Amino acid sequence: MPDEDPPRQFYQLKPREFETVNRPSPPLAPAESGTPPSPTGRIDVRDIFKQASTPGPVLPTTRAAAQKNEVHAILEDNLARANAAGLNALSPKPKRRSRRRRDYLMVMIPLNAFFGFVAFGPFSNVMLMAYGVAGIILSTLGLGWIMFGVMDDY
Repeated sequence: MPDEDPPRQFYQLKPREFETVNRPSPPLAPAESGTPPSPTGRIDVRDIFKQASTPGPVLPTTRAAAQKNEVHAILEDNLARANAAGLNALSPKPKRRSRRRRDYLMVMIPLNAFFGFVAFGPFSNVMLMAYGVAGIILSTLGLGWIMFGVMDDY
């Protein structure tokens, strides 16, 4: 029994109608632009050059302002409510205390204690002492540079 595919379905978005809020500016009359419009409606470079060399404004200066719609009313209402509730009023906040020194000491005390135990502990020898002292120096300088030189205050 052969498998038959169902007929292919084509999906499209349904057309929607939108309210035109800002109407496009009307085309210029031939007397205003200085050149007659092209009979085919196509833009020609020579027409653009003639319009550019014409003194005065190319576009009309009197344009109708856009009408306010319900979005503007909703936004103005939201702004008025936020202002009435004091949400847009700014007040200086006190400076928060930095946690960098606390975090630095919380890491450095156990780390230096470990390297100090390795360097000077009961199983210490010359090599372990060199490694322990080097670890103390590198970790102190490296973490200090990262915490206080590279990172911002947090």
